[in-house]
Amino acid sequence: MIRACIFDWDGTLVDTAEASYRCYVRLFDELGVAFDRETYARTYSPNWYQTFRALGVPEERWEHADARWLAHFAEESVELIDGVRDALRELGQRGIDAAIVTSGSRDRVTREIRAHGLAQTIRECVFGSDVARKKPHPEALHLCIERLRIDPADAVYIGDSPEDIEMARAAGVYAVAVPGGYPNRQALVASRPDAMHNSVREAVQALVTPSPISPAAAAPPPPRGR
Repeated sequence: MIRACIFDWDGTLVDTAEASYRCYVRLFDELGVAFDRETYARTYSPNWYQTFRALGVPEERWEHADARWLAHFAEESVELIDGVRDALRELGQRGIDAAIVTSGSRDRVTREIRAHGLAQTIRECVFGSDVARKKPHPEALHLCIERLRIDPADAVYIGDSPEDIEMARAAGVYAVAVPGGYPNRQALVASRPDAMHNSVREAVQALVTPSPISPAAAAPPPPRGR
């Protein structure tokens, strides 16, 4: 039995893919950088600094670009992905802690958690600003596990990006992939997660439902002769 189910936030619990794209379009238009869906698919990373770097944004302008993207995103409205609320309720009923490890900023993600009424449901959150090294480095997941006071083997991480899977694997945590709306599905499959499901709700059901044991497997072995 797992003791904690730890989730990515953007694209896993909330549908932020289209909102994120719109904010990138507005940001890069301000910066005078060409940006379209093809560029988005080619440069997307949950570590947005990789996107800035790929598009030639000078590092000294990253802080300004961060602030502008967040300002644009504050004007967006994002919804929970279908089935997420039921999945979180299922975990709570079974006494399994729900937590979040995200690259997102504390202010923005906290605002969204509260807006969806999940503040009492999520036991622990680790944000991108809480650690020096971003995904796929396992620092953030290690910190969350430490705060939950559990062993890595007692946790599951569910995310929608290959960086999520790499982070979980590096931390010794069972890695579950759930494809979302971001343009990284092929890379997610190629990351070889421990399990892959079509939705968070399906993933949680698979985690909390005992595997059936066949009568042959359950029966004691017959006595062995000499």
